[in-house]
Amino acid sequence: MCSTLLLAQVEKADTVQMEEVDSAFLAEVDSVIVAYERWEQMRKIEETIGAYNDVRLRKEMSFKTDGALHLARGLLLSWTDHGFVKQEARFEPKGDRVNWTDYVVGGMPLLVNWGLKAAGVESRSKLERMLTANAMALGLSFGTTELLKHTIREGRPDLSDLHAFPSGHTCFAFVSATVLSREYGHLSPWVTVGSYAAATGTEFLRVGHNKHWMNDLYMGAGIGVMTTNLAYFFTDKIFGVDAINKPELRRKDVLRLMKFNERPSGFSFVTGTEVGDRTIRMDDVRIKTGAAISAGADVVWFITPKVAVELLTRVVDAQAKVYDSPTVFTGGHLNLYHFDLGGKLSLPHMLGQRVAVRAFAGARLMDGDSFTDGRRTLVVDDAANFEFGLGLTYECIDTSNYAWGFTCDYYHTFSRYMKNRYSVSSSWKILF
Repeated sequence: MCSTLLLAQVEKADTVQMEEVDSAFLAEVDSVIVAYERWEQMRKIEETIGAYNDVRLRKEMSFKTDGALHLARGLLLSWTDHGFVKQEARFEPKGDRVNWTDYVVGGMPLLVNWGLKAAGVESRSKLERMLTANAMALGLSFGTTELLKHTIREGRPDLSDLHAFPSGHTCFAFVSATVLSREYGHLSPWVTVGSYAAATGTEFLRVGHNKHWMNDLYMGAGIGVMTTNLAYFFTDKIFGVDAINKPELRRKDVLRLMKFNERPSGFSFVTGTEVGDRTIRMDDVRIKTGAAISAGADVVWFITPKVAVELLTRVVDAQAKVYDSPTVFTGGHLNLYHFDLGGKLSLPHMLGQRVAVRAFAGARLMDGDSFTDGRRTLVVDDAANFEFGLGLTYECIDTSNYAWGFTCDYYHTFSRYMKNRYSVSSSWKILF
């Protein structure tokens, strides 16, 4: 009886001990499995990040075609505005002193670029790549513009010479802007937006100083961007990947993508072309404008992931001439200013892309001008009128801190002058 009870107690103790060993062993195995799964997840994440960085590096070394839109606009306006350019008129000469002012504005991004490099701020390129690409870009752009200027021989608005097409100042400004954006655009979206704002400012100065027509500006901008991208492409063929400070995925890149797909509130710099009704009839003559350059800012605030309110502003410079007169009148500028508030419905198209429609209303102010042939003066009065409009937008998040896109807008203004206008623009957006 006692022996049987003792044996039972021993067997029970062995069972308890075995259960304790099995539980400890199983817990250890379970922790190993969890650690392995976590390691596998981290490895896959690292592989994904590495693959993404490789894609960005290949993109950095590829030939970018983002200047093609400028070239297309320039060629299109060279055809559609050919008659306007050839119409005889005398625009006020500003003299050659303005050339250096325009160069300074256009060259500011390039000065900032080399200032940052001299200060030791790491750029996308190592020194040999930046030196070679910048020198090649300036050489290619200058050679191309000079060849076209002396081949096409288009007259300037101020009749100072026959070297209007394409704009060398605008070409230089967009070389400067593209260099700064490529080298330091990854630091802040304001780098890219600021550089292209300076380049657009050069375009406005060249028009306002009566040195160029609209097609000259867009061809100059396109040549500037394309030759710079071509210079970097050739430089990478020479030096290879070792001359590049490789791009790396950062936490803020992921957060920015998530924000863009959720609620992409932000500030956009917008520049483009405004066309549409261009004729003002005055007695026996017509005052007609060419295609106009426009620039401005949009501020959008998303109330929900799809619905937003938006503030839109634009400044427009339209060159104007007098038609149907036996005498030659002076040329002038009609400046338009749009101030509108609207609503926007924005839908994600795919990861990192959005399409939207918008409706807006506000005011259009017009700064008129006078035209004279020495005996007769025609005056287009200043005006302020109510307007409304509709638009379409496309946006895509970029790897360099900002979102870029296109806008197409229609404006109807309750005015006796140029009631229906259309604008096609490029945009660079900074997310809030």
